[in-house]
Amino acid sequence: MVDVWEPLAAAGTGWRLTEEPLLTIGAAAGEPEVQFSWIVGALRLAPDTIVVLDDESRELRYFNALGDHLFTVGGPGEGPGEFEWAGDLSNFTGGVQLKGGDKRIRFSSSGDLIADERFDWTPLQQYFCPFTFFGDDVFLCDFSPGTVQMGDGIRVPRFLLFRTDWRGERLDTLGLFTGSSTASYRTADGRAWTAADPFARQDLVAVGGSTPIVAALSADRYELTIMTTSGRVLRVVRRHGAEQPGAAALAAIYAHATATAPGLTPAELEGLFPAPEVFPAGHSLLVDRTGNCWVGRLPVDAADPAHDTYEVFLADGRLYGEVAVPAGARLMDVGDDYVLLVNSDELDVPFVELYGLVKD
Repeated sequence: MVDVWEPLAAAGTGWRLTEEPLLTIGAAAGEPEVQFSWIVGALRLAPDTIVVLDDESRELRYFNALGDHLFTVGGPGEGPGEFEWAGDLSNFTGGVQLKGGDKRIRFSSSGDLIADERFDWTPLQQYFCPFTFFGDDVFLCDFSPGTVQMGDGIRVPRFLLFRTDWRGERLDTLGLFTGSSTASYRTADGRAWTAADPFARQDLVAVGGSTPIVAALSADRYELTIMTTSGRVLRVVRRHGAEQPGAAALAAIYAHATATAPGLTPAELEGLFPAPEVFPAGHSLLVDRTGNCWVGRLPVDAADPAHDTYEVFLADGRLYGEVAVPAGARLMDVGDDYVLLVNSDELDVPFVELYGLVKD
């Protein structure tokens, strides 16, 4: 157990992104190779190579250090190297891999197709879904524990997470996790609706690191569990003293959430989802190349609307400090001296940005 109260780096010191991106890839107009619709992965393979996975086009595109397009692999279909939908872009020794449906597709750093292997689901038919591929590990989940009813129409899904090898011969249980809760309600006209928890209380799971680890962030408290990929717990980090929202911040959260809850006032939404005694830890979780865990904190203050805050826990469980990233950005890949993220413009056109990571 690691109990954490204060970060190693004081506020305003420590790690930070460069003021401007070192490289931007993507545009709303121009050559089709730099136009993206839905970026589901981006990795820096080397200082001179970045790959971007776009699910809309079903393409994996390679770019050089100047952001120039080099070549494209993949494409829609069922043939070698093709896929109907894609995700879970990750690196392995010699190149990059992605999950294309139930296939693991591997390309070299120079774009050559190394492997196109369909996962044999036969020994594991009783399980619900493949969660992610990482290296030779397959992570899958099962909703057999079912959804827990929490009174007043609130439903909390729970699932078991497992890890197996590529041949499906070994099965390790990683734990029972909680999904995002929902609540049923009716509007004055009698129509039935479903509202999502405005605090996004759900367990988050991420896989990463040069020696792969699994990180799990709890839904109802700020607690981070670090495991081996076979489920052996290495450490549990409990964060104490994290900032709690004041009355104004809570009111803003409820007001914002009513935009996706037709017919509900903020007060009615609060009646369905009372504010938690312990504010949930975060909205996103990433394990970087060196095994540090990045927790995207839920915004509780509008003082800096241009940035989101991540708290970084070192591989040994200590809290290093905060890192500010552009608001709304999705972290894709973090190395020792860079951060690769996906952002979007005012028209929701996505693009990739590479920032330097400065460590004072």
